[in-house]
Amino acid sequence: MSLKTSITSGVKGHLLVLLAGAIFPLGLAPLKLWPLIPVSLALFVLLLEGQSAGRSFWRAFWYGMGLNGVGVSWVYVSIHFYGGTPMWLALLGTLGFVAFLSILYALPFWAYGRFNLDRYTLLTFPALWVLLEWSKSWLLSGFPWLWAGYGFIDSPLYGLAPVAGTLGLSLVAALSAVLLRWIFKSENLKRTHAIIGLAALIAFCWGLGTQEWTQPQLNKTQKAALIQGNIPQEQKWDPKYRKHIFDTYTGLTEKSWDADLILWPEAAYPVFYHQALKTITNLDIRASEKDTAIVSGVARWEPSENGVDYYYNSIFVIGNGEGTYNKQKLVPFGEYVPMASLIRGLIPFFNLPMSDFHKGAEVQPPLLANNMSFAAFICYEIVYPELVRQQAKNKDFLVTISNDAWFGHSWGPLQHFQMARMRALETGKYILRGTNTGVTAIIDHKGNVQSQIPQFEKGVLKGVFYGTKGETPFVSFGQWPVIGLSALLLIIGVALSLRPEPEPNVRPLYHN
Repeated sequence: MSLKTSITSGVKGHLLVLLAGAIFPLGLAPLKLWPLIPVSLALFVLLLEGQSAGRSFWRAFWYGMGLNGVGVSWVYVSIHFYGGTPMWLALLGTLGFVAFLSILYALPFWAYGRFNLDRYTLLTFPALWVLLEWSKSWLLSGFPWLWAGYGFIDSPLYGLAPVAGTLGLSLVAALSAVLLRWIFKSENLKRTHAIIGLAALIAFCWGLGTQEWTQPQLNKTQKAALIQGNIPQEQKWDPKYRKHIFDTYTGLTEKSWDADLILWPEAAYPVFYHQALKTITNLDIRASEKDTAIVSGVARWEPSENGVDYYYNSIFVIGNGEGTYNKQKLVPFGEYVPMASLIRGLIPFFNLPMSDFHKGAEVQPPLLANNMSFAAFICYEIVYPELVRQQAKNKDFLVTISNDAWFGHSWGPLQHFQMARMRALETGKYILRGTNTGVTAIIDHKGNVQSQIPQFEKGVLKGVFYGTKGETPFVSFGQWPVIGLSALLLIIGVALSLRPEPEPNVRPLYHN
């Protein structure tokens, strides 16, 4: 048995692939050790080589367990600390969630082993990886978290994002992984080709970073004041804290009338819109007098003609602006409960306050603030690249509001913030990000943080933002070129892999 076989066989191989998966999230926020992402994927490629369909399934499953076990373990905070679920049940629920996500990794790589796709890894592995990540944006309502591409926002490869989006960067990450694997092979010719290919990828993406796709418009300069209330989640919907919450936001707003736009976070009002009309009317009058727009999150109730009550997680504009937006992408169990008639009441987490919202319409009127149009995204809507791309068209800037207090001091809020930065880079537009506990920030059109205030502190972030002109290729074409290319690569790779093995003295291109 060779050294390679002894290391990667049996239980040792499963443990190694679990470790390889656990390395992956270290390349994302908050650690941002981005080179570890292609290293992790390169180990995954190695540990899949020569495996049967069943063994590939389990290798991919354990890779997913390592990746998701480290990367999204923060769901435990929501389930246990804020969902009122006992520790043992919260741990079990978190493990079940991680295992479910890991099945999504296992299924495509079962096919990888079944059809011997490792014969043409340079074609098949990157294609499968990108299609896997893409499926996470729509399958069962979607959970597009932990994409490889996010790790490269602060790397020399960032310039690809406005052209091909995050999935484009994920494709480069997976290609780089295969090339890294080749660099460590013993064949000098393949190693040389891999080094050249990797250098060319980096140089190409770095060169794209010098391109200016959009430009800030100096005649559309605005001063912003972003209010961070830092309201503990356990106080958010408790009636005895309502006055304190109202006083917090109105008091910080009184210090911010010099701004053109004042931003409150998601569900800043601790009651429904119609229950806060007195406060809203007073703020509307004051904002109009000061020539300021106030943009805020609130829960809204609307009765329908058939007697059914509709509840929306919304954002609205008062003062020198107008418009209301109802959230389209709802968080399962947080904002609606799947199969509610069957599972509501089983555990406290399935009966959270404000967990019976309805989806907003796909097409809604634009929002305006001081004669500038903007698109709004509530909470994890910002992690859906295609939704943001579509809404960003012909808008001057973007706004996202959130309440990441649900995730405490975990990695979740920082991963969320990194994805918001990527949306700014993809669309070439400024983003104002207002949150309850952080990260509250102004992000420029290249995804750079212009200013931010510390997490878990009450305060006001003041700064300047711009409307932009121009359009990035990603806004024009979206993810479809990358998805189409990945599908094509996979089709070619499958077709080649199904052919009989070549004679020993014939070495086809891309063959491992």
